[in-house]
Amino acid sequence: MLNSNLNLSTLPESTFTYQFVNGALLFPCMEYQRLLRTEKVASIAENFSEYIANDPKVSFRDGRYYVFDGQNTVEARRTCNGGKDVTIRCKVFYGLTKEDEATLFALQTGISTCLTAGERLRANLVAENPDALYFVGITSNAGVEFAYDGIRAPWKIYCIETAYELYKQYGCERYVEMLHIINEAWKGNVDAYLAGVIRGVARFISVYEGEYSRERLGARTHPKTITQLAQKDTGSSANRHMRQILRIYNGASREMSLPLKN
Repeated sequence: MLNSNLNLSTLPESTFTYQFVNGALLFPCMEYQRLLRTEKVASIAENFSEYIANDPKVSFRDGRYYVFDGQNTVEARRTCNGGKDVTIRCKVFYGLTKEDEATLFALQTGISTCLTAGERLRANLVAENPDALYFVGITSNAGVEFAYDGIRAPWKIYCIETAYELYKQYGCERYVEMLHIINEAWKGNVDAYLAGVIRGVARFISVYEGEYSRERLGARTHPKTITQLAQKDTGSSANRHMRQILRIYNGASREMSLPLKN
């Protein structure tokens, strides 16, 4: 997510050395790093082997060593040393800014723990990725935020990757219209931001652009009910949810009803 717009040519020329650094001197930059995952650390420590262990990637910046790839491995080495700091061989980069580190953190691949959509988006914001900044900006201006921590809450979009997909697929104007409709209809209800619902609303306004009335798209049905009914239907998630939204929109009115379209 958001990787296509990351231009590594903007990074300084790669300058690094392999160094043995005491673990007490290795720090995560919490502006873009995720929280330490104790289960992952325990798993690495339990199966630790130098044959497969990677050297943590570290940025030496402002006199400190910041780990941007390998935080769990650093902690696992401490665990294997009885919880005490140990000297660790690291790949130490020079000349990187905090934004450069965040860009590289967002691009972690290989056997690293996969980033969640929230973690990747947060890292891209720290990296000042233009597309990420714009995407978050128009979402916030529409009245909702993203659940970067992965916890569902009112007025927060949990399915970040789906939201970004719709933003790229339908464009800014329709994406923002979708958010306004959802906000007005369900007043921040957590179930209104489920992937199926936002797909369905986006599909509805795309198919019936210029034909529907926003006033009729009221909260006459709980969003979770829409999802439950859509599960009994066939076709793509967007179409299944769109059909339920169309049914609610039409209601009993023949005069104001819209025809079913593919």
